[in-house]
Amino acid sequence: MELRSSGYCCPSFYFAPYTAATAVYCFGSAFGLVATTLEQIKLWTVILYVGMPFAPSLGLLFVCKYLGINLSGRSAALLLTVNFITLVMVATNDWHHLHYRVYELDPLLGAPYVHLEIGLRYAVHGVFIFGCMFAAFLLLLFRWRETDKSCRLQLIALMVGRLVPIVTAFVYLVGLTPPGIDPVPIVLWLSSILYLVSISSSRMFSVVPIAKDAIFNSIDEGVIVLDEANRIIEFNQMSKTMFPRLDRSMFGMDFDKLWLELTGDCLSSRSDSASFTWEFRPAPDSSKRVYQIRTSSLRHRTEDSIPILDRP
Repeated sequence: MELRSSGYCCPSFYFAPYTAATAVYCFGSAFGLVATTLEQIKLWTVILYVGMPFAPSLGLLFVCKYLGINLSGRSAALLLTVNFITLVMVATNDWHHLHYRVYELDPLLGAPYVHLEIGLRYAVHGVFIFGCMFAAFLLLLFRWRETDKSCRLQLIALMVGRLVPIVTAFVYLVGLTPPGIDPVPIVLWLSSILYLVSISSSRMFSVVPIAKDAIFNSIDEGVIVLDEANRIIEFNQMSKTMFPRLDRSMFGMDFDKLWLELTGDCLSSRSDSASFTWEFRPAPDSSKRVYQIRTSSLRHRTEDSIPILDRP
């Protein structure tokens, strides 16, 4: 037996700073509500921006890490640099008024209610953070079909945690919430509780889809997984190397039909044997190759069979 490292880094690498940024956002927002002067409100606004712009980017990086999408360090640094620029623009807004064109106490209600008019930089900032949250949601949604049922509870928790703040922020920006009340920190706090439940109940950081995928795709033999109806439901990277035409659009196809399409030959006459050799051309313009084919059944949770194609 060979033990190998998949090179997988735990999603908590980004989850911890994400929750810290969310906590700072909630902390600054809460104290801003009890401020009594414009100077105090501005101070707590700067403090909440220490966390708020970073949370969506760190959330996106966390989702990418969870799904096994490898972003370069330069890409991660670029995302966080955009957030840092937003923080600087808010802290220096009194000098340029690019983030908030108007930021003053509401003449009728007084503190902590603020009358503000957004500037160009605020609009850019809003598009960016909405883009990060929506991108994270779409990445999770697109992975649904490929995720094992045992991990789908995690995926649901993450999708809800991404989608609900998007909807809440939109409702806040169009003015459908009570004046002076930003509901997004409350929603993010509730989302954090949802994540904690997922961590404790479904082992979010110890059983994740990419861990399985990394191991499955590191196998040096071609592996094709079939369901009880003899339909293809998964294959690893080595199978793709052996059969360049093999594609995820073929999921659900009958294996005998798939084999005929890939090799131009019928496998059913030999498939009753547990192990046999087969000579065929993986691609129309390639030379013939001889493979050893082995079949086995997974009997712990399903009756799936796994044709294993050894390299010649």
